[in-house]
Amino acid sequence: MNSEIEKQLWEKVEKYIPYLNLVPFLKMVAVCNNLAFGKVDERSDIDLFIIAKRGRLFIVRTFVTLILHVLGVRRHNEKVAGRFCLSFFVDEDGMDMRRIALEDDIYLAYWAKTMISLIDDGVSDEFVKINSWMGKYFDDDLVIDKSKVVTKENLLRKIFAWTLGGWMGGKIEKMLMKWQMRRAREKMVGVNMDVASLVVEEHILKFHNVDRRKEYRKKWFDKYDQQVKIDGEKMLSLNIK
Repeated sequence: MNSEIEKQLWEKVEKYIPYLNLVPFLKMVAVCNNLAFGKVDERSDIDLFIIAKRGRLFIVRTFVTLILHVLGVRRHNEKVAGRFCLSFFVDEDGMDMRRIALEDDIYLAYWAKTMISLIDDGVSDEFVKINSWMGKYFDDDLVIDKSKVVTKENLLRKIFAWTLGGWMGGKIEKMLMKWQMRRAREKMVGVNMDVASLVVEEHILKFHNVDRRKEYRKKWFDKYDQQVKIDGEKMLSLNIK
């Protein structure tokens, strides 16, 4: 772990995440993967997991992507290090991770256990309840760290939510869904689905061109007995990248 790089990345999180409080229908934003694991280097980005209000996933994704892109901190193309990776969005109907889980998906369980919530209207409690099945992998219950939550009331956010909350918002949501799903599926052509994890659905958008969960599962069971519970030291000993 590089503590100086980790400190810099968290400073960037603290600087830019408050801008996302402008986003209407945003239920939760959490840091996940390597920064949440405390395992970063000079090439690391900042992975976010985002939950939107039911029926407003594509509006939320549009706002989040636009804000971080305009601010010049969104990961895209070769611009990776120190930028925000927007590769995993769900709405309230897409929070059950069994829909994307592998058999004995120890990495997914560790990912959920270690995420750190930044914006959270309380939906993380529902996420934990829905995914309580992950608790079997740990000595204690599945919880989400809320110590860095920065959610505050925002007038502009309320105005956006009021404007887009009715029939017009529903129409815009459908237009954005149709457009974004078409673009996403076009980009999926030629992707090696043997190593990728791409989910493009009404309630889940997940874009990982390289998914190493099978590799980590094999490493885990090669090294530990099936009854051994997950903890950070054991998990990171698998050389997670």
